[in-house]
Amino acid sequence: TVHFAALQIGALLKGICYLAEEVFHLQSRHRGSFWRALSACFPLRWHGPMLLICGSAYVALLDGDGQPLSLHLSLASLCQLLVLALGLH
Repeated sequence: TVHFAALQIGALLKGICYLAEEVFHLQSRHRGSFWRALSACFPLRWHGPMLLICGSAYVALLDGDGQPLSLHLSLASLCQLLVLALGLH
């Protein structure tokens, strides 16, 4: 569950990086529409439900190790950013 949640966080972070780049090309690529750029960077038909399911399963299976959920999600996000930065995906 943690692995799938981390993969979905990685896909979300990758979409954010793509969106940051696409904002500069709104006129030339997306006819000035921010929503078209957003939908091109975040294909939520698959990643949205998967992120919701994995996040819910992760919270349900949290073994109570005393660490806050935000710490777990932050560490997973940092690991995924490192994977993206190093090109290990």
